[in-house]
Parts: sequence; structure tokens; C-alpha cells
Amino acid sequence: MFLRQLTYLLALDRFHHFSRAAEACGVSQPALSAGIRQLEAELGITIIQRNRRFFGLTAEGERVLAWARQTLAALDGLRQEAALAQDVAGGSLAIGVIPAARAC
Repeated sequence: MFLRQLTYLLALDRFHHFSRAAEACGVSQPALSAGIRQLEAELGITIIQRNRRFFGLTAEGERVLAWARQTLAALDGLRQEAALAQDVAGGSLAIGVIPAARAC
């Protein structure tokens, strides 16, 4: 299973149209359809009701969609955390020192 397949599924749910979902993902319509089919084959379930057009998600597809949303949201959180860690670790630190006063 590839994350892009989950991205395809989210786009298909958003647009309810294979070509528009493919365009949003920056791939061809056959590539998007193949990715969804591969996901279905790997999971052993039918996710999309289709003939030549998108007719909606199956009940199993709705459950997969919920997991896909959670997975991609977690990935986004991981990326944000990594970016924050990189900003903190990659920053600079300046320390100023004031000379001690002499007592007379």
C-alpha cells in the first residue's frame, strides 16, 4: 500500500469524478484508477462502486476512507513536527556577556 493510493481515494471522494480527482493529484486518470484498483486488490475488498463512472463508495470503502483520512492527517502532523524540530535544531543562539565589576 502506498500513501499516494490513499491520496487518490481522498481526491476521488472529494470530486466524485475520476478525471477531476486525477487532475487534482497530478496524475492521469488511468494511473488514478489503477492505484485505486491496486488498493482494492491489496485489501481484498471493493472500495469504489463504478462502471465507467464513479457511483460512490461501498460501505467498506467508507471505512477505508476514514482510515485514509486519519493516516494522512497523522503524516501531516509528523511532517509539521519534523519541520519544527528542524527549525529548533537549525537555529542559532547568541549569548551576551557583561564583564564583572571590580570591587574597590
